[in-house]
Amino acid sequence: MPKKAISKKVYIAIFLLVILGIATAAIVYITQSSKLAGVNVGDTFTYKLMGYSVLFSSDAVTPAYLSQYNNTDYYQVTITGIKGSVVSFDTVWQFTNGTAVQNSEWVNLAYGNSSGDFWAIYPSNINAKNMLYPKEANTGLVVNSTGSQPYSSDTRQTNYWSIENVFTDANDPTGNTVQDVLTSLYFDKQTGMLVDLTNIQYYNNPQYNIITTWQLTNSTVWNV
Repeated sequence: MPKKAISKKVYIAIFLLVILGIATAAIVYITQSSKLAGVNVGDTFTYKLMGYSVLFSSDAVTPAYLSQYNNTDYYQVTITGIKGSVVSFDTVWQFTNGTAVQNSEWVNLAYGNSSGDFWAIYPSNINAKNMLYPKEANTGLVVNSTGSQPYSSDTRQTNYWSIENVFTDANDPTGNTVQDVLTSLYFDKQTGMLVDLTNIQYYNNPQYNIITTWQLTNSTVWNV
């Protein structure tokens, strides 16, 4: 057989192997990305929201936005789509006066970026010391611990993480006006969905605290 014919067949074989390798890598990437999501289209999660303020100074005032929390009937999240590592969902913030705010949002489970007010969805089946989002590189947040949460139907595993940040008021040149923010939350290990969140904000000038909480009250995935 002529050399040119042999060379042509070798080149074709190499080309086909390269294409096969690229296709295999793409399939593996898509499969791994899709495995991040523990929720399914149609899953619904409903939360109770509460807000509190503790005023220590005579000039401290309760922030107006807390009335939204205390006049909330429910906050509902419904999963509408899953594409790779991106989970899409609709939210309904229903108030006791009959009005509601509705939005369509998304969260990227690989990087942790999100489009709206609700962001507490995490990859499925991650464990203590695992990163909350596998490709998020800015904060390095990890799961602090894994435990269990009893419900009316059964007991489910939950993950816990917390973070504390201190901010100074740029308008105070002395740097003595400080906001200390502590966020801690639990999320369901299998679905990655938020089940309980507490956010505490400490202010020193004027001196007051703000506490907001989210508590799962209902779900179509399990009986809360």
